[in-house]
Amino acid sequence: MRTKDELFRQAQRLITMRRQRAVVEAQRKRDAAFAAHPALAAADEAHTRAGLSLTLAAAQGLDLAAPKAALAKSDADWNAALAAAGYAADDLEPKYHCPLCRDTGLAKGVPCRCVAELARTLRREEINSASPLALCDFDTFHLDRYPDTMDPDLHGIPREYMGKVLHYCIHYAQTFTLQSKSLMFTGSAGLGKTHMALAIADTVLRRGFDVLYTSSAALAAQLSREHFDRDNTQDPWLEACKEADLLILDDLGTEYITQLTISVLYELINTRMLCGRPTIYTTNITDQAIFEARYTEKVASRILGGCKVFRFFGVDLRMK
Repeated sequence: MRTKDELFRQAQRLITMRRQRAVVEAQRKRDAAFAAHPALAAADEAHTRAGLSLTLAAAQGLDLAAPKAALAKSDADWNAALAAAGYAADDLEPKYHCPLCRDTGLAKGVPCRCVAELARTLRREEINSASPLALCDFDTFHLDRYPDTMDPDLHGIPREYMGKVLHYCIHYAQTFTLQSKSLMFTGSAGLGKTHMALAIADTVLRRGFDVLYTSSAALAAQLSREHFDRDNTQDPWLEACKEADLLILDDLGTEYITQLTISVLYELINTRMLCGRPTIYTTNITDQAIFEARYTEKVASRILGGCKVFRFFGVDLRMK
C-alpha cells in the first residue's frame, strides 16, 4: 500500500520510461530507414547543419534571413526525401503516449494530467489486488437478490429498503467531496456491504480522488509487522490510510484485537476525523454494545458518532 506521494513518483518514473522507450524505438526506425535510403540520411544531416547555423547566427547577433531560408529549404528537402522513401511526415518521430507533455510529465510548467491519471490507474491495480473491485460497481448491485417480503427486524421489505440505500450511495459517490460524511455498512455476512463500498470506490476513483482499500485484518497484521520491525521508523500503511481522500476499511471485527490494534485504530480514525477525511466502514457486528466492547467506547464513539449508518437486510447472497 503506497501513499499518494509514492504513487505520484511511481507514475512519473513510468512516464519517463515511456518517453525513453519512444525515443529508442524512433531512433531504431531512423537507423533502419537511413541504412535503406541514403538520401534520407543526407537530408537529415543537411537539416541538422542548417539548424545549427541558424542557432549560431542568432547567438552572434548576425542577420538571420539567410540561415532561416536555408533551414526552410532543408525542411522541404527532408519532407521530399521522406515521401520518396515512402514515409509519412511523422513516421520516424517518437510516438509519445501523451501528446500534451510528450511523456515528460510536465505541461506548461506543471505536472501533466497524465501523471495523475496513471497514479489513479496504479491505485486501482492496488485495490484490485486486494479486493474484487473490477467486479463491483453499481450496475452489478442487483436488487432482485433481496427478499421482496416483509422482514420483521426491518419492519419493511428488504428489496425496497436496499433500493433506497443504493440510490443514496450512487448519489454519495457521484457528489463525493473531501467534506462528505463517513459511512458504515452493517449486517450479516453476504449482504453486499463490501460490494457497495467498492462500487462507491470505483466511482470516486474515476472522478479523480485517491481511494484506498484495506480489510481490517490485513491492516492490523501489516501494522503489527511494521511496529515490531526495529529498522522501520514509520508505518507506510498507516500513513497511506491517514492521507487517502477516501478510505475503505472493510470487515471490521475480523482482525486480531490487541492493545496495539486498538491504539493504532484510534490514531487512524482520530486523524482522519480531525482532517475531515471520509471513511467507509463495513462490519458484520450489528449490536452496538458488542461493537463498543470489542473496540472500547472511545474508538466506537468516534466511528459510530461520525458515520451515517446503514443496516443491510436480507439473506446471504453468496449462499443464495
